Amino acid sequence: MSRNLEAIAYHGWGFDQSCWSDWKDLFARRKIHLETFDRGYFGLAQSPVFTEDCDQILLTHSYGLHLCPIEQLRQTKLLVIISSFIDFHLHHERDKRRSQRVLQQMIQDCRQYPETVLTNFKIRCDSLLANPISSGLNIDLLVEDLQDLSVSCLNTQDLKQVPHILILHGAADRIVPCLKGQEMLENLQNHATSSEINYFEIEGAGHALPFSHSKECWQIVSSYLDRIAKNA
Repeated sequence: MSRNLEAIAYHGWGFDQSCWSDWKDLFARRKIHLETFDRGYFGLAQSPVFTEDCDQILLTHSYGLHLCPIEQLRQTKLLVIISSFIDFHLHHERDKRRSQRVLQQMIQDCRQYPETVLTNFKIRCDSLLANPISSGLNIDLLVEDLQDLSVSCLNTQDLKQVPHILILHGAADRIVPCLKGQEMLENLQNHATSSEINYFEIEGAGHALPFSHSKECWQIVSSYLDRIAKNA
């Protein structure tokens, strides 16, 4: 008998759970319940957990992959990694220094002008999502996560038993270049010993890929859901 499917979605820095509203509708059409994590940048934090009698699906956007608990990464049957990275900075020394300077300036500005930083960030993401309300901003948390972003490094060994890993990246991503998605693919292929790993680049898409191009992403993800359901 086939087990039910359930899903949890993790947003990245500067977003909240509302960014997954289109995905909730898409999953609902397949009778799959989607819970949404919220870091708490703009209000109350929310940390959903899986139940024990379902096959698990994880959607992670950008830094959200680094916010996802290791236990959930190890439990999941399908992991969808969107616009994400193992470590944030590029490895070429000149590019790395530039990236570090930009991020450090962003950290400094976020303490004084958080709304401006978030607005500019959303523009660079090619995101049409609404701007945050200043009265609800958790500035300390926004700054703390920017600082962590500079040093956080994903241990891909934690993903080596995930049966299906799907990596999606926007070819025009100005926050996390698609080179980082390709690096993720290569690293996982070396470490995820029992996983099926696939990589897709979406032409013309930026860092807000799952929200600006939800239909294109869903078409790919949906085909994997069909395969999971068939083999359950």
